[in-house]
Amino acid sequence: MKTPSGLWPLAALFLTFFFFSCGKESSDNTIPAGMNKLSVYLTDGPADYQHVYIDIQSVEVKLDSCSGSGHDDDHGNHAGCDDHHDSLSTSCEYWQALAINPGVYDLLTLSNGVDTLLASGFLLNGHIERIKITLGTQNSVVVDSQTHPLTLPGNLSSVYINLGREHLDSLSSNTLQVFLDFDLEHSIVHTGNGQYILRPVLHPFSAHATGEIEGLIRPQGSYQLIKAFSATDTGFARPTPRHHEGEFKIRGLDAGTYSVFIQGRNGYQDTTITGVLVNRARETDIGTITLHQ
Repeated sequence: MKTPSGLWPLAALFLTFFFFSCGKESSDNTIPAGMNKLSVYLTDGPADYQHVYIDIQSVEVKLDSCSGSGHDDDHGNHAGCDDHHDSLSTSCEYWQALAINPGVYDLLTLSNGVDTLLASGFLLNGHIERIKITLGTQNSVVVDSQTHPLTLPGNLSSVYINLGREHLDSLSSNTLQVFLDFDLEHSIVHTGNGQYILRPVLHPFSAHATGEIEGLIRPQGSYQLIKAFSATDTGFARPTPRHHEGEFKIRGLDAGTYSVFIQGRNGYQDTTITGVLVNRARETDIGTITLHQ
């Protein structure tokens, strides 16, 4: 990963990403009795930028230890920035920090089906209510080879993601995982005067409860956007330097029947594939799609 010109001297802080398939963890006999192991994976919803650098400093989990194993059914907003989420309503609720390598993440390296282990740790049995991500100040976006600071509005420094039962994968009786999709398309606001504002939006999803669409677009350089949509859900993919050969993958899709729209460029026509069936915990491969001029 190349550090853009003008970015802070943080090359040494850029993290080496370790990429995994959907089945991340296995049962671990070293997990202490009465506790669960939680792993949090980060992936990126695509956006039309060259790089997006996000400074992640800590990850915490809010737990209700009096409610037995599992997690609550709070279907509230998937992400928010208001500090009232820090409050604890009972003596059983508490925030616990997870282990993380803090630093600057280039989120556009985590698109098209790629993810990285963001944080993990042991938790007492109980309801996992939400995740809190604390951001640093070294956030930036690269547009047309120019680096622009990403400004957090007001005193914002933390993002809260509510978790429901459908968001967590139970890999064993005491091993859990969750994926967080950082929706850059809706997280970055260009003010029009050259400034870029970061209002983070993250969506949790379960690999076991959702499906994927993957395929290959030919010829190389013939498309600029892929949109998979059903009556109730939508996902996107864009070409990236890591996937210059035309491979794409869209994750976290609810089960159902989708249409896949490919937006052409460089004189190539748009194409739509209909009747694409997505099943839970399955990859749907639509094969090679050739665009024509």
